[in-house]
Amino acid sequence: MSAFLGPIHYWLYRKIQLQEELIEELAELSEKKHWEEISKDGLRERTVRRELRPLNELVDITNIHGWLQERIRDVEGRYALLVTALLKADPSRITALEEDAFRFGKAHRLPESSDLSDAYRALEDSLLNGMPCDRVNVLTEQSDACCSWEQTEDIHAEYWNAVGGEPENYYRLREKLMEGMLDGSGIRVRSEDQVHYSLTRSA
Repeated sequence: MSAFLGPIHYWLYRKIQLQEELIEELAELSEKKHWEEISKDGLRERTVRRELRPLNELVDITNIHGWLQERIRDVEGRYALLVTALLKADPSRITALEEDAFRFGKAHRLPESSDLSDAYRALEDSLLNGMPCDRVNVLTEQSDACCSWEQTEDIHAEYWNAVGGEPENYYRLREKLMEGMLDGSGIRVRSEDQVHYSLTRSA
């Protein structure tokens, strides 16, 4: 990455902020449902830390890459901690969390006129997948009929394993978030194995 702030840094920071919004959304859901874990052991304070200031007021300009990388680790870890704590108390809550992830995605949904390329780009612009240099997602097909990609490595599991959680829950929530983003666009997302994904037009 460059030693100066550029479009790619703001692009990545927006994705970090979106995950911060999702954490806050799930914490608020917990409070509405009176899930007592959210107020135990300072869970809310330890996981919800949304920062609204612009990037240029926060970043260490002498270490832009390292600063952003640390923000990714931090937000990924807090997301895993929050969801894992809620599900350890009651695994059936996954349904409510999935529904909320879908609603969150819907609040950031694509225009109805979006094509498959637009949809893929919107997902890439929204979902946090490490640093750009990690090149986690690789396109395997791009046509008018199908847009497919492969996740070359699981960069999320380590955060869930570190807090005694199930990485599968990350992917369950992400799939619902993607479905919400695509709602009304006539495009659907399919995932065979949390590694291979495809976007197609709904029949």
